[in-house]
Amino acid sequence: MALEDKRGKGLSFTPMGIEENSMRNGRGLSDQWADSVVVRPRTTERHITVHKRLVLGFAVSILTLIIVTAIAVLLGVRFEECAGESGTRAANGSSTKFNQSRDANFNHRDEDTQPWRQLRLPASLRPRHYDLKLSVYMDNFTFSGEVNIEFECVKPTKFIVLHADRLEVDKAVVYSENKKPGVIRIHRQFHYPSNQVYVIALHRELKPLRIYKLNITFEAQIENELLGFFRSSYVLHGERRYLAVTQFSPTHARKAFPCFDEPIYKAIFKVSLKHESSYLSLSNMPVELSVPDEDGWVTNHFFRTPRMSTYYLAWAVCNFTYKETFTDSGVAIRLYARPNAIERGSGDYALNITKKLLQFYEDYFKVKYSLPKLGSSCEGP
Repeated sequence: MALEDKRGKGLSFTPMGIEENSMRNGRGLSDQWADSVVVRPRTTERHITVHKRLVLGFAVSILTLIIVTAIAVLLGVRFEECAGESGTRAANGSSTKFNQSRDANFNHRDEDTQPWRQLRLPASLRPRHYDLKLSVYMDNFTFSGEVNIEFECVKPTKFIVLHADRLEVDKAVVYSENKKPGVIRIHRQFHYPSNQVYVIALHRELKPLRIYKLNITFEAQIENELLGFFRSSYVLHGERRYLAVTQFSPTHARKAFPCFDEPIYKAIFKVSLKHESSYLSLSNMPVELSVPDEDGWVTNHFFRTPRMSTYYLAWAVCNFTYKETFTDSGVAIRLYARPNAIERGSGDYALNITKKLLQFYEDYFKVKYSLPKLGSSCEGP
């Protein structure tokens, strides 16, 4: 009985003990099973959320790529259309005046079709002679000019490319003096400031070994800098006076007149300077003829120079006076300076040492000085 009771109690106690232990731990078997069932859906939901974000990011990336590709295709088509229009416009010659921005849009690759884009002048033309006439206005520091350039065609070309910097070209005319003399029609003309050149495109090609002439009228400022054709000043007896002189070395003749401004292009220069008669004018060569005008102006025509590069050319318009001396070979040497500097002898040393140096070099090299005079360059104030 007791054994049965103990077994019964044992049998009845065991499940009760398990239940009591489970209850003591605050959970039952059913609760543990429920927890395991509840945890799985939460984990699955978190993974689903992460997958949605990845899919969304991937979709946005694909959409962005499609949009960028479409824009690139549209721009490419538009660029080809613009290039085609430019080529058609150039071929048909529908426009006779082109500015630099329009020329920059040309899509030619051949050097012969756009020689103005090269850093050096094309070798198609070779200058022979310049006839340069300048009118100098010292009251407002401007000058106007006309240059006639005789040149030879070396290779057939439709383009005349020469240097011109800060010059306002009024008119250009090209004509031939060969078997069929006459004016050659100009298709278009324009400045290309990037390379400091002026371009004249003709309707027909220039023929090799033939001589042509180019006439250009222009105007510009007498600049307030030590380059090209510039102005300076000094004070004499309490009065400020002005002068205009040149500094063409190495590449600044193009600031004073249109020219082939590279050392290889040598030519002969004939210079004429017109100015108020209260000034005097100087150049490389002596004055050949001085012609006074009725309005108080004077025009000095200078002798032709030897064949030389553009940066050797020089002239001045000033109120300076001078002292002179002669070498044993008869070369005249003059020193020009302010009147008060000449009076007090400030230039005597420069004048005398120049004479000695010139005589020394003539004896040493056994070569006579090629010009009839040396000087005509103004000493600074």
